[in-house]
Amino acid sequence: MARYGIRRVAWLCRGGIVLFGILAFIVLLLPLVSEAQQGLSASEREYVERYNTLTPQQQQSLRDRMTPDQRTHLDRLLLMLSSPDRSGGASIAPAISAAAPSGAQAKLTKKIIAGVPTQLTYTVVVQNRSGVPVVNPAVKDNGKPLNNDDAMKTGGNRDNILEIGETWTWTYTVTVTGKTGERILNTVTVEGPDSTIRDTDQGNNTDETVVEVDPAPGNYDLSVSKTVAVTGQADTGLPPGINPTDVVDSPPQTITPDDCGKWLRSASGGYKGTRKQYDIASLPSGTTFDLDFQAFDVPDKIEVYYPAGTKVFDSGWRGDMNHIQKKPSVANLYPGGVVGTGKLLQNGLFTKSGANEFLVIVYGPEQGTAWEFSVKANCP
Repeated sequence: MARYGIRRVAWLCRGGIVLFGILAFIVLLLPLVSEAQQGLSASEREYVERYNTLTPQQQQSLRDRMTPDQRTHLDRLLLMLSSPDRSGGASIAPAISAAAPSGAQAKLTKKIIAGVPTQLTYTVVVQNRSGVPVVNPAVKDNGKPLNNDDAMKTGGNRDNILEIGETWTWTYTVTVTGKTGERILNTVTVEGPDSTIRDTDQGNNTDETVVEVDPAPGNYDLSVSKTVAVTGQADTGLPPGINPTDVVDSPPQTITPDDCGKWLRSASGGYKGTRKQYDIASLPSGTTFDLDFQAFDVPDKIEVYYPAGTKVFDSGWRGDMNHIQKKPSVANLYPGGVVGTGKLLQNGLFTKSGANEFLVIVYGPEQGTAWEFSVKANCP
C-alpha cells in the first residue's frame, strides 16, 4: 500500500506540472489561426489527448491553476479534437467542453425502444463545491422548481442550507412510450440567491439528459451523474463483467440501540458482487449512518440504498489511482475510471425516516480484488 501511494503522489506532481507547462505553452504561444480550416497541429493533438488521460480530479486541479484565457483556449482545443478527423473520419469525445461542468466527462445519449412502455428514473444531484454555505439554492428540473425539503441530504445537517461538501439528491420516475425518432430532453439547473454576483463558476450550474427513441433494440449505458435508468429492457444496471447471478447475499444483520455509536465490521469479500441487508426497525427515527470502506489496490465500489430501490450513496471505483494505466486491458470494467483511493470514510449516508431496512452492495469485477467495510449508527 505504501509503495502505491508514493508512486501516485510522484506521478501526479510530475505529470501535473509538466502538462500544465505544455498547456500553458499551447495557450500562450500557439493561438488558433483558422480553426475551421487548419485544425489541430500534431503537438496540440498530442498534448490535449494527454490531458484527456487524466482523471477528472487531476484535470480540475490543473484547470484551477490556469488563467481564464488559458482555460478558454484549452476548451476550444478540446472541442476541435471532438470534431471528425479530416484524415480518417473518426472522432474522440472530449473530457470537457465549454458548456459542460469543469472536469466533467462527456455524456452518452440513452436509447429506448419505440412503442415499449419504459420507466425512466431521473436522479438529480446538487453539491456545494465551494467554501461558502448557500441558503435555499433554487433547483429547477425542466423549469419546474424542486422542493428542497424533499431532497435526500448527505454530508451535512439536513436543513435547507447547502453546506460545504454537502450533497442533495432527488430521485423520481416517469413512464414513457416513445415514438421513433423522438428525443426526450430533461434539463436541470441550480442557482443561489445571488448567483450572478458570487457564483464564480456558472458553467457547472446546468446539466441534462437525452433519451433517443429507436425503432429496434439496442445496448444501454446508464452510468452518468444525472442518470436515466431504463426498466424492463436489456440493461441489467450492473457494472460490466457482473451478471445478476454473480451478486450473492451476505448474512443479514440487525442493528439495535445497544450498537449506537459503535463501528460494526459488517462484511468482507472479493470478486464479483456482494449484497448485505440491515434491519434497523428498533432504532429511532432521526438516526444517521456512517460508512468505513477499504478497497485496497484493485478497484471496487460500494453502494447504499435507503429505502430499498433508492440509491443514497455511490462511492465510484476506489483503489489504486494508476490501476487502469498499469493494466489497460481492464479499463472497460471500470466505467468512469478510478475516482479515489481505496480508503473511504463517509459520514451522514442517510437519516432514518419511515423505512426499517437498508441495503449495501459491493462490486469487484476483477479477479484478485479484496475489500471490507463497517457501518455505524448515530442515534439521536
